[in-house]
Amino acid sequence: MKREEKNALSRQRILDAAMREFSARGYEGASLNTVCTGYGISKGIIYHYFKDKDELYLLCTEKCFNEITAYLEETAKQLSGTVEQKLQTYFDARLCFFANNPLYLGIFADAALNPPEALSAEIAKCRKKFDELNISVLTGLLNSKPLREGLAVEAIVEDFRIYMDFFNLRFKTSFDGKSTLETALHEHEKRCHRQLGMLLYGVFDDKNVKG
Repeated sequence: MKREEKNALSRQRILDAAMREFSARGYEGASLNTVCTGYGISKGIIYHYFKDKDELYLLCTEKCFNEITAYLEETAKQLSGTVEQKLQTYFDARLCFFANNPLYLGIFADAALNPPEALSAEIAKCRKKFDELNISVLTGLLNSKPLREGLAVEAIVEDFRIYMDFFNLRFKTSFDGKSTLETALHEHEKRCHRQLGMLLYGVFDDKNVKG
């Protein structure tokens, strides 16, 4: 085996172990010592390939958001039916992704609902394309029906961004730690769906928007 191949395998083995550790324990609870003892990896090898715990966490977070974004992009291309049907399909796809990729669920929930403050700027970069896709889907829904007089798509989208920032902060502070991250994520998705539905049905001119 060539040195490059051996290095790639060693690096991937560390990333796989870190993914499991961060998924199970989150950033705060995760420990490189556990990665070492639990997966038979020496600390020296870890630091040979990676700078520190932060770098490993961000790499795992980036992979998680890249994977779910790619999955949802395919879903977004195939959305059809009424506004409510499109919305339901999109949120169902989000939960389906995590059902099929349980390791990513813990990473996503931790990064989205309980991000380490010191890494918030870097996490925002990791999720940039994911956030842009969500806004793109919302914009598409808004453009599919006539809006009330005086409302513009751009203004509604900006207001929604502001609202979601507040909502996510409120959700984070209300998370008591007694619920599992999986339960918290499902509750978060349910509330997002409900709030987005309320936003849409409150701005459309057509009272029969669900039809």
